[in-house]
Amino acid sequence: MEEERSKKKAESEPNKSSELEKYWQVVKDNPSDFGGWTYLLHYVEQGNNIEAARKAFNAFFKHYPYCYGYWKKFADMEKNLNNFEAAEKIFEEGTKAIPLSVDLWIHYINFFKDQQGESEDSYECIKRLFKRALAAAGREFRSDRLWDLYVNWEEENKKLRDVTAAYDELLTIPTQLYSHHFEKFRKHVKKNNPREILSTDEFLELRQNVVNTLKHDAVMGEDDDDDKLTDKNSDASPPGMETDDAPPGLEPDGTSIEKDMMTAEEIELMKKKIVEKRKLLHEKNEIEVGKRWSFEEAIKRPYFHVKTLERAQLKNWKDYLDYEVENGTHESTVILFERCMIACALYEDMWLKYAKYMETHQPEAASEVYERACKIHLPRKPSIRFSWASFEEKRSNVDRAAQILEELGESIKDMLEITIRKINLERRRGNNEKVDELYSNCIAEAKTSQMSSHFATKYARYLYKVRGDFVKATEILKNALKNDPSNPYILLQLVDVGYQQDPMDQSAILEAFDMALSSDMNNDQKLLFAQRKLEFLEDFSSDPQRIQDAFEDYAKMFKSHYSSRKRSAEEDDESKEKKVKTEVNGSVVVSTTAGSAATSAVPAQDASYQYPHSAWANYAQNSYNYQQAWTPYAATNYYSSH
Repeated sequence: MEEERSKKKAESEPNKSSELEKYWQVVKDNPSDFGGWTYLLHYVEQGNNIEAARKAFNAFFKHYPYCYGYWKKFADMEKNLNNFEAAEKIFEEGTKAIPLSVDLWIHYINFFKDQQGESEDSYECIKRLFKRALAAAGREFRSDRLWDLYVNWEEENKKLRDVTAAYDELLTIPTQLYSHHFEKFRKHVKKNNPREILSTDEFLELRQNVVNTLKHDAVMGEDDDDDKLTDKNSDASPPGMETDDAPPGLEPDGTSIEKDMMTAEEIELMKKKIVEKRKLLHEKNEIEVGKRWSFEEAIKRPYFHVKTLERAQLKNWKDYLDYEVENGTHESTVILFERCMIACALYEDMWLKYAKYMETHQPEAASEVYERACKIHLPRKPSIRFSWASFEEKRSNVDRAAQILEELGESIKDMLEITIRKINLERRRGNNEKVDELYSNCIAEAKTSQMSSHFATKYARYLYKVRGDFVKATEILKNALKNDPSNPYILLQLVDVGYQQDPMDQSAILEAFDMALSSDMNNDQKLLFAQRKLEFLEDFSSDPQRIQDAFEDYAKMFKSHYSSRKRSAEEDDESKEKKVKTEVNGSVVVSTTAGSAATSAVPAQDASYQYPHSAWANYAQNSYNYQQAWTPYAATNYYSSH
């Protein structure tokens, strides 16, 4: 029987392993599939394989560290297996990942208290953890449960002065239950003796103040009625027979010091002054809470989730952040940003808002904000990476900026803007060899001739405008023409190379014009190049015959081109005039499709050069126009014909 059970167990192991691999494969193929992760984690929770659970949870937290519920589940798994050190380590990692998570801190503290038990230094150890928790999350607007847990714990340990110190801090922090805390403080003062709840310095100072107040009141209201004095003395005991208490220092055990040192009136007045002093803090805090209450009420999802937030929620976060930046302290603003990042972790514009704020107010911490956003929450978002690289470059961390762009290029393949940014970063730091390498790779690895031409024109412009290398620029452009001979922008760059030289290279310019006119580009483009050639000769040539020849070539091309377009337009108009004939019963007898509308008599110059490249959509490309677009004008004689 035992052998059969072992056999069945052995047979089931491969099946479980195979099923686990299927869940793993989903998240390996798409790490941003949150649903796939939850299925994987649920599966490992049901099993008894803690190693498989550790692997799954640790991988999950690299992508979604703000899920505090899963941190608790993971820690509970280890705790249930009596792996207390491992559970404590998980809580440590979790609170480091989400320091503002009040819930996770409370779970951690309760776990830690159970582990400490009755050890000698348990109070000190637990208090250190409480202090860490309050320092990290105690100023969160919804941190009330954490404060209550701490105050109650101090009361249980009879540390009444520490309770007062906690309230002194808490009454200055805008929290959701601010009024509740003040009421609890009043009860704390009412049921305890001032000497037990105040620090020594405050107690002595306040006692002196109370004594002076009562002495002043006594002097102002003193009544020296002799009759009253006589009546009072008549009840006194004979000399030597007084029934005073024991001499000072010999009082019975348990006797209160206040019985001799302070009257009930003094104690009550002292308690009243203690509360009045804190009430001023409470009232000031109440005003601050009121300013933020509408923003806080509008927060419906303060925790992390992959589901999309409503527009109203996002607007509320933005408005709240703007208010806090303008009116709050730097500390309160950072806390609010961190709260916002938990709820809006997948929103690039929120991270950019946070990073830009930190750049201005705490530059040394801005890099950490960028790194969290780019490496954990938004690994495939380019805009925030570009902003990060720019920030590092401005701080002279050029190597770091280059690394950031390199990592983005590995994450998002074939995105044109990444390549352009990398090239220009190297240009700005004067790394000409790297610029040559990057441009050459782009030209060689381009998937289309148009993309290759695009990089060639940019490379050439860099060569002759930045480095003054006209020879290499011309070589690059002519090589590009071999693969894309009818590209007008390459030819325009060749013209500009001639223009930019000193002195201007007229032969190179005219050669570029002639190459354009003999190419296979469309007639509209050819006509524009003919016009450009004519105007160039008119402006710079000293040979009138050459100018006349260019004019006649342009006039002939103009007449031929627009005559053919006029005929095409007339044919289209005739086609439109044909009517569709129908029989009486409505059935079609003759149907003629109208031609397309006639084009304008004057061709329009394309505003930009469009590349059929999907990654190009996010890159605002402006073609390089060395002059404004020219519109062909009607040909008229400049010189008399021969």
